[in-house]
This record gives sequence, C-alpha cells and structure tokens, in this order.
Amino acid sequence: MQTSKLYHPVLNVTIGGDVAEKRLLSFCLTTDECYPNNIALLEYPSGALNSKEGDSVIIQLSVNGETHLIFTGEIDSKTEYRGIEWLTLQDGCSKLYGTAINTAYRKENAKVILQDILEKSGITKKAVTCPDVELARFSTGGTRASRCITLLIKALEEHGHTGLRFFFDETDTFHFGTLNDTGKNNGSVFEFEMAKNILNKGDGWIEVLPLPIRHSQSAVIDRSNFIIQRTELRISGSTSRLRLYYEGRV
Repeated sequence: MQTSKLYHPVLNVTIGGDVAEKRLLSFCLTTDECYPNNIALLEYPSGALNSKEGDSVIIQLSVNGETHLIFTGEIDSKTEYRGIEWLTLQDGCSKLYGTAINTAYRKENAKVILQDILEKSGITKKAVTCPDVELARFSTGGTRASRCITLLIKALEEHGHTGLRFFFDETDTFHFGTLNDTGKNNGSVFEFEMAKNILNKGDGWIEVLPLPIRHSQSAVIDRSNFIIQRTELRISGSTSRLRLYYEGRV
C-alpha cells in the first residue's frame, strides 16, 4: 500500500508525438464506473499549441518523483473563446460510438460476438473476461457498437451473469468483465486519513491531492477498505484536487 504525500503536481502532456511545452491552464478528468467513456478536458492560452482534431494525446502525472500515465486518447474537438483554447479529449470509446454494427447471430457464443464487435470497431488492445455462453439469437440491426455491447451484457444477465461492465483504461485498453476480473482499473492502493492527507470530506467522498486513481480501484480511507466509484481530477495553477466517491466497505 502507498500513502499520498503533500506535493506540487506536475503534468506532462504530449500532443501529436510532441511534448506541449507551453503553459497549461488546467486539466480535468472524470471517470465513473457507471459510464464507459471518460471525460477529459485540456485548457491552454489561445495560440499556445499547434494542434488539430484527431491528434494523439498522452498525459502523465508526476508524483513524488515517479511518473504515472493517466490518460491516452486523442483530440475530439477544439473551442476558442476570449483568449482560452479548450481541447476536449476522447479515448477508445469514440470508436464504439462511431461504429455501426449490422449483423445477426444464431446459436453463437458471446465471446465470438464480442470479438466481432471489437474487430469491426478497430479495437485491438483489450482485457476481456467474457462468460462462455451460447446465445440463441443476437441481432444488432445497424446499432452503434457501444449499444451492441450494452445489449450483450443484458443478454448475459438473462443467463445469470451479472456485474459485467466495459470501459477504457489509462492506456486506452478496452476492458470487459466484472470487479473480480478484467472489469476494473488496476493500480496502487493508496491510504488516506482525515488528520493526515485528506483535504476535505463529505458523505461518501473525500478530496485529496492529485494521484493516479480511477474508478473501480481500491483505497484505504480512515483504515477501512473501499472501492472507488467515481473520480474527479482537476489540475490547475491555483487549485489541484482529486475528489474520490465511494460507497460501502469492501
């Protein structure tokens, strides 16, 4: 287990293969176990970057001399207003939302169906634990890939397999499974205590300094074990915080 310490966070941003050396105004990242897509936003002064939509983005966070990858994706859109440029980022979920799947299966294994959906969406990096279940019928009918996976999960629930989820991690690897296997984010287990390194605390949440934590990771909060359900990270020149939401003990 690791215990977070007070430090000044350092964010390293690479866009289109080049390190962004201009001053960063802010970075926000939200992950939630209930939603497959992660919400990420970069903020720079206008004209600070020579970037365009579709450029690759890699973001790393330096903590106590160690560098951690916290996001891999690309620029989805750029917006400029009053001297500020906002870059909305997307991970591999954009491929699932942007791919229509039009096919029908009869007496096919769920693993094969899932693999077909991922191949048609152009997703190659994956960590998958799919139940070995044969489905009598499964039809997509031009439905986007993300919806197809949701329907596949519902079909598996009818066969008694619950707790399945899908999302992309910090390396942009597709995950499918449950909290007991590949349906979770992996990472260090950090310890937090109110009188030590918790900056603020409410009902079911704490606020700490930035750390490489995403949803479904484990954490020790006031000497009890929890699974993090949602993370809200903000790094800026004035205030840098990570809010962790949790419910129930492990």
